[in-house]
Amino acid sequence: MVVDNSFMIHRIRTFKEIFMLYSGFTHRPFIECDDETFNDQVYLFTSAAAAQKFAVPYTQNKILLQAVQIPQEKLDAALKSLYLYSVNAVVVQDEGAPVTVELDKLAEKPDMEKLEQDVIPRANPELQLTGLYFMQELSRPVKRTPEEAKRLQGMEEEMVHNLFHARLIISFDTTDVPGEWNPQNKEQQGKVKIPMVQTKDGKFFQPVYTDLTEFKSFNAKTTGRRLQIGPTGYDYLEKLLVPKAEGVVINPGGFNLRLNREQLKQMKVRYANV
Repeated sequence: MVVDNSFMIHRIRTFKEIFMLYSGFTHRPFIECDDETFNDQVYLFTSAAAAQKFAVPYTQNKILLQAVQIPQEKLDAALKSLYLYSVNAVVVQDEGAPVTVELDKLAEKPDMEKLEQDVIPRANPELQLTGLYFMQELSRPVKRTPEEAKRLQGMEEEMVHNLFHARLIISFDTTDVPGEWNPQNKEQQGKVKIPMVQTKDGKFFQPVYTDLTEFKSFNAKTTGRRLQIGPTGYDYLEKLLVPKAEGVVINPGGFNLRLNREQLKQMKVRYANV
């Protein structure tokens, strides 16, 4: 059945209040794959109460959600940012039944291939999507049935496939380097610091990012430091670790996937054929 959602495409710009559901685990929009259409979709509501009511069964299933208000003047930017997560549909709940609208009817899609192929990747949508799905599920504090455990493993395999083939971003603190930093200048190397993320239990992990937006978002409040970035790939992560680091944390402000040194090695063994 063809559903006419053209009225919603125009009406969404008139809502006084708009709330998007975010995952309490990943701090990014909550994404769900529709069982019938296989859309990778997010949820918008016109009231906080409606969002909270929708979230109840998820909360009961140990899926932590929160309603984040999107100012109307920032709606376009919020919708366009969904392409970074490979979202292709938005479910809008106003009055009556929810209405599903394809994302490209609400926001113009950028040239994702070009963004992915930049030397410093500006997008990594498939890795973002599979990473978010995996961490949304992994973070649930539940005892999984054999079927749920198998499903989680399948999510991990999809994420790892994208991780192995992705171009990633690493950062360097060159604040103490006089003048312009030249990575080939050995005399400067002793003054280059490696940024670290400290966990609650005092362990240190080197941050790695899927795309430029993740890097900028996580370091938005960093002041007084000069950070520079470079591209890398999964095969080089272990070699880039400094002695102080337990491992890497991918998208520390997002899906926050921590991999220690042993896990970095074992993942290549476990998923050698993906």
